[in-house]
Amino acid sequence: MSNTAMEIKGEMSMLNVLHLHSTNVKEIADQLEKKRDEVPSFFLNSPVIVDCSLIVETLAELDLAALKQRLIDLMFVPVGVRGVEPEQQAAIIKAGWSVLRAGPKSSKKAEAAAVAEEASESDEVKAPAEVEETPVASANISKLIEKPVRSGQQVFVEEGDAVLLTHTSAGSEVMASGSVHVYGALRGRVLAGVHGDTNARIFCRSLDAELIAIAGRYQLLDEGDTDLRGKPAMIRLDGEKLIIEALD
Repeated sequence: MSNTAMEIKGEMSMLNVLHLHSTNVKEIADQLEKKRDEVPSFFLNSPVIVDCSLIVETLAELDLAALKQRLIDLMFVPVGVRGVEPEQQAAIIKAGWSVLRAGPKSSKKAEAAAVAEEASESDEVKAPAEVEETPVASANISKLIEKPVRSGQQVFVEEGDAVLLTHTSAGSEVMASGSVHVYGALRGRVLAGVHGDTNARIFCRSLDAELIAIAGRYQLLDEGDTDLRGKPAMIRLDGEKLIIEALD
């Protein structure tokens, strides 16, 4: 028997990210409550990270303590704040939040802003040299799941596609950074492109899912949502809308 009473390990978990476009806590909470009520089973007691990269210049106007309390009132679990400047971290911690590193999109935005600022301060701005873009083929990585995914089970493919050779049961959850292929009945919840890949798709031999999502855009499937229930189908993202098409 180990003498260690506990151990702590870093793990990759699925977290919702709340990207703020406003510092108005009431406005944020009202819209979040409406969104939560659309899919209560998906969001209830769900951990959430608050991304402030879009309001970093007006962050002082945001009542962080009030925002945290409203998230708790709405049955979310506040995890931390990201996308802020180093000098803003003390105020965030004082308001009862932890400070997280910015996500990849926020980092790219900050890098682009730094480049633009450097260019604006230069006496002479030179036109960029022409660069020939070479298409880069994406890695064809997939994880093969040979057994059915039962109710209460979760499959998460961190990198690449999830390929399921049989079916998924009601109450199950399948998530992948790439596409999801189900060579059987698709039930439960299925989330493709969980890291933001808008080109990800969902394929199945028989569509009977409770919830479908691609790159964070989700949709509950009620009886009247599609005439492809029980039939082969493909789900793709067109802008902000999920499109369900027959799979020939």
